Amino acid sequence: MKKRFIVFGLVLLSAAVVWAQNDLKTVATVTLTKTEQISVKMLRVRVEQMEAALGRPLNAEERREVLDGMINERLALQAAERERITVTETELNQQFNELRAQLARMIGRTPTDAEFNSAIRQQTGMELSAYREEAKKTLTIQKYMLAKKQDVLSSIKEPTDAEILAEYELNSTELVQPETVEFSAIIFPVASDAEKNKKREEANRMAREVNNNPNNFDEKLQRGRAPNAGYNVAQRSIIQKNAAGQQRAGQVFLDEALKLEQGKISNVLEIPSGQARGFYIIKVAHKYPKKFLALEDTHLIYGETVRTVLKESIMQKRQQEVISRAQKEMIDELRKNNPYRIFSENLNY
Repeated sequence: MKKRFIVFGLVLLSAAVVWAQNDLKTVATVTLTKTEQISVKMLRVRVEQMEAALGRPLNAEERREVLDGMINERLALQAAERERITVTETELNQQFNELRAQLARMIGRTPTDAEFNSAIRQQTGMELSAYREEAKKTLTIQKYMLAKKQDVLSSIKEPTDAEILAEYELNSTELVQPETVEFSAIIFPVASDAEKNKKREEANRMAREVNNNPNNFDEKLQRGRAPNAGYNVAQRSIIQKNAAGQQRAGQVFLDEALKLEQGKISNVLEIPSGQARGFYIIKVAHKYPKKFLALEDTHLIYGETVRTVLKESIMQKRQQEVISRAQKEMIDELRKNNPYRIFSENLNY
């Protein structure tokens, strides 16, 4: 019996050695300005990230597409290095500040560092430091493309009034403003089940101090903007009577918020799950009825007129089309004369 265990252990060790050796094999080399290797392990990690995002395994053709993308990335980065195009920390921080702002709009308040890191992990499958490195590569490639394909990118034309009107008419049945509540909030975020009761007690204590008095609420809201206040605040947040509002806050929170009149303060409300999980005391600033939106009406989600929202939507579509064309031209030029080599025999790891 003992010998069997020893043999079994040796088999496992042998398999691990083979796996490690396989990881070190090269699936491609890129040699635009210098030689870079793409190993089996590098490809496997990228494939596993894609599989996690898609929720299914990739087939052989899709693995090859992932490898092509990795080759294109390295070609563009080498070309950017050759042209001395880099991304500064300020530019990178600006990108991440925009991501924080997007999350803040989603949850109705400024996210904590832990919440922001968690959101990055959930959306990308990467820790913040790893995602930051990937973002730097992406921004570098974008700067290179802007430098080399400015003529293509500058060809984008703004939509005419007739085009905006046509887009409005095409989407008019979807341009409905649900019943909406705009509010400010005092928030006690809950990061884990272990602290839920503690946060509930803190919220109840705050509710007693506010005592349903708008002046007391405003004072606490102002204090909550200071560092280490012990709670978070949202100066302006909205919730709408639709599926998105229900999913974000839960039916109970949604119903209670919709019942409140303008200027009134809620009891302690709970969002039981998700990024916005926590206990809330809200004060209603405005209530908006359900209505069909005209071109010059303000879209409450975006804070812009419907005309402006549709104009930006058309521009984004056109930009994406032009960017795709510019990317293809850039990659075709970088791949000219085959400054790379693929080892197909190592693709089936």
